[in-house]
Amino acid sequence: MPDPPNAGPPPATHATTPSANASILRHRAGVLRDLAITIERASAMSLDRDAGADTWLGVRPLLCHNVLLTNLMQVHGAVEDLRWNAWQLERRANEIDAAARLLQAATGGGW
Repeated sequence: MPDPPNAGPPPATHATTPSANASILRHRAGVLRDLAITIERASAMSLDRDAGADTWLGVRPLLCHNVLLTNLMQVHGAVEDLRWNAWQLERRANEIDAAARLLQAATGGGW
Protein backbone atom coordinates (compact mmCIF):
# COMPACT_ATOMS: atom_id res chain seq x y z
CA MET A 1 0.00 0.00 0.00
CA PRO A 2 1.54 3.37 -0.96
CA ASP A 3 2.12 6.00 1.68
CA PRO A 4 -0.55 8.69 1.91
CA PRO A 5 0.56 12.10 0.54
CA ASN A 6 0.77 13.72 4.01
CA ALA A 7 2.63 10.79 5.57
CA GLY A 8 5.93 12.63 5.80
CA PRO A 9 7.32 13.43 9.20
CA PRO A 10 4.96 15.54 11.25
CA PRO A 11 5.94 19.08 12.10
CA ALA A 12 8.25 19.42 15.09
CA THR A 13 6.50 18.41 18.30
CA HIS A 14 8.42 20.90 20.41
CA ALA A 15 6.13 23.71 19.26
CA THR A 16 5.83 26.53 21.72
CA THR A 17 3.03 28.58 20.22
CA PRO A 18 -0.64 27.67 20.14
CA SER A 19 -0.78 28.17 16.38
CA ALA A 20 2.08 25.70 15.92
CA ASN A 21 0.29 23.16 18.12
CA ALA A 22 -2.90 23.65 16.11
CA SER A 23 -0.93 23.18 12.90
CA ILE A 24 0.45 19.86 14.19
CA LEU A 25 -3.07 18.67 14.99
CA ARG A 26 -4.32 19.68 11.54
CA HIS A 27 -1.42 17.84 9.91
CA ARG A 28 -2.24 14.69 11.88
CA ALA A 29 -5.92 15.02 10.95
CA GLY A 30 -4.91 15.20 7.29
CA VAL A 31 -2.81 12.05 7.63
CA LEU A 32 -5.77 10.20 9.17
CA ARG A 33 -8.10 11.35 6.38
CA ASP A 34 -5.57 10.30 3.72
CA LEU A 35 -5.24 6.90 5.35
CA ALA A 36 -9.03 6.50 5.37
CA ILE A 37 -9.15 7.30 1.65
CA THR A 38 -6.29 4.90 0.91
CA ILE A 39 -8.06 2.09 2.76
CA GLU A 40 -11.35 2.75 0.97
CA ARG A 41 -9.63 2.66 -2.41
CA ALA A 42 -7.85 -0.63 -1.69
CA SER A 43 -8.85 -3.43 -4.01
CA ALA A 44 -9.63 -5.63 -1.01
CA MET A 45 -12.61 -3.40 -0.24
CA SER A 46 -14.49 -4.80 -3.25
CA LEU A 47 -13.86 -8.48 -2.59
CA ASP A 48 -17.50 -9.04 -1.68
CA ARG A 49 -18.56 -7.87 -5.16
CA ASP A 50 -15.95 -10.03 -6.85
CA ALA A 51 -16.61 -13.19 -4.84
CA GLY A 52 -19.28 -15.48 -6.17
CA ALA A 53 -20.49 -18.93 -5.20
CA ASP A 54 -17.71 -20.54 -7.21
CA THR A 55 -15.04 -18.52 -5.34
CA TRP A 56 -15.16 -20.52 -2.14
CA LEU A 57 -13.63 -23.94 -1.58
CA GLY A 58 -15.01 -26.26 1.04
CA VAL A 59 -18.39 -27.27 2.34
CA ARG A 60 -19.51 -23.90 3.70
CA PRO A 61 -19.24 -21.20 1.06
CA LEU A 62 -21.99 -19.11 2.67
CA LEU A 63 -20.05 -19.03 5.93
CA CYS A 64 -16.93 -17.86 4.08
CA HIS A 65 -18.89 -15.13 2.33
CA ASN A 66 -20.50 -13.99 5.59
CA VAL A 67 -17.11 -13.84 7.32
CA LEU A 68 -15.82 -11.72 4.45
CA LEU A 69 -18.78 -9.35 4.78
CA THR A 70 -18.25 -9.10 8.53
CA ASN A 71 -14.57 -8.29 8.04
CA LEU A 72 -15.37 -5.63 5.45
CA MET A 73 -17.88 -4.04 7.81
CA GLN A 74 -15.18 -3.92 10.49
CA VAL A 75 -12.78 -2.22 8.09
CA HIS A 76 -15.47 0.30 7.12
CA GLY A 77 -16.00 0.96 10.82
CA ALA A 78 -12.27 1.52 11.31
CA VAL A 79 -12.27 3.99 8.39
CA GLU A 80 -15.11 5.91 10.04
CA ASP A 81 -13.13 5.91 13.29
CA LEU A 82 -10.18 7.44 11.45
CA ARG A 83 -12.42 10.19 10.11
CA TRP A 84 -13.96 10.76 13.54
CA ASN A 85 -10.51 11.09 15.11
CA ALA A 86 -9.46 13.48 12.34
CA TRP A 87 -12.55 15.58 13.04
CA GLN A 88 -11.72 15.61 16.76
CA LEU A 89 -8.16 16.77 16.01
CA GLU A 90 -9.48 19.56 13.76
CA ARG A 91 -11.97 20.60 16.43
CA ARG A 92 -9.21 20.75 19.04
CA ALA A 93 -7.01 22.77 16.67
CA ASN A 94 -9.86 25.25 16.19
CA GLU A 95 -10.29 25.51 19.97
CA ILE A 96 -6.56 26.20 20.38
CA ASP A 97 -6.69 28.91 17.71
CA ALA A 98 -9.77 30.50 19.27
CA ALA A 99 -8.19 30.51 22.73
CA ALA A 100 -5.01 32.02 21.31
CA ARG A 101 -6.99 34.80 19.61
CA LEU A 102 -8.79 35.56 22.86
CA LEU A 103 -5.53 35.64 24.77
CA GLN A 104 -3.92 37.83 22.13
CA ALA A 105 -6.85 40.25 22.22
CA ALA A 106 -6.82 40.33 26.02
CA THR A 107 -3.08 41.00 26.23
CA GLY A 108 -3.08 43.43 23.35
CA GLY A 109 -0.76 41.72 20.97
CA GLY A 110 1.99 39.23 20.42
CA TRP A 111 3.33 36.32 22.35
